[in-house]
Amino acid sequence: MTEKELSTINSMIKSELLFFYAGAPLNFELESALVTENQVYIYPIIKGIVFLQKQTAIVAKNRTQNPLKRSSQVQIDAFYRAHGFGEANEVIVATKELRSNKLSDDQLLNLASMLPQKGNCFLSIATHDVDSIHNLRYRLKYENNFHMDFSLSRLIAIQNDLPKSTVLILGDMNYLPFKSDVIDGLFSFDYINDHVKEIQTGAYEELKRCLKTDGVSVMLYDKEKPLHSKNQLKSDLISKKALAVVAPWKKVKLPNIIFYPISDSSIVDGNGIVAKTSFRQQLS
Repeated sequence: MTEKELSTINSMIKSELLFFYAGAPLNFELESALVTENQVYIYPIIKGIVFLQKQTAIVAKNRTQNPLKRSSQVQIDAFYRAHGFGEANEVIVATKELRSNKLSDDQLLNLASMLPQKGNCFLSIATHDVDSIHNLRYRLKYENNFHMDFSLSRLIAIQNDLPKSTVLILGDMNYLPFKSDVIDGLFSFDYINDHVKEIQTGAYEELKRCLKTDGVSVMLYDKEKPLHSKNQLKSDLISKKALAVVAPWKKVKLPNIIFYPISDSSIVDGNGIVAKTSFRQQLS
């Protein structure tokens, strides 16, 4: 947003006209923000982090999640604390609550080799392990690097250790805040099947939408849990193959989405030592 636009928005904030989508009123001025093309949704940029989760969109009262219901002060205070909004809540404790990555250096290198080695846009998702991000990017040459997480405390934990050019995003896996066909490479350290079926399927559809036709994404998953999004991929592959036979003139966009299994039982031996299972076995 331009300075003029921000000035107008801050005047509206003083008049108590703007709210977060979750229902909490916006009671502090914005220094920087993004706005959608239709001027309906505003997303704050605070201390170098772009708040692009659905709940943190800034809207008019009639566009909140429940426009006919008033949020209680308890709900408002909890929302502000969770997002570090307002002077009283500025301190968010940096945390590393996500499980440690189960990838060896060799595995990470092999997976990185599957990604396009250069391009316009690269997105990494959800980890507190800065070394893994650095090692993943080491041989990759992208013009724009993004790192997204759904945990604000994890973003804060790694913020100072990533290159200043990295754009940090607080977002949602099943609502990727990118235009269609813009991402060349994506790597998610989060186990996609740690989430419920609806989020898994939504995340898969978002991957298809945001990735370029020749884009590649690597998604880790827990081998011991159901993987609903992989079933979607299999279904899409079958449909694409069938369409190529009956209507070869129709092109189906299906980027390369790699689901990579992680199994604690197959990686860690009885002494807690990480065993280097071969890359081929890991994909089997």
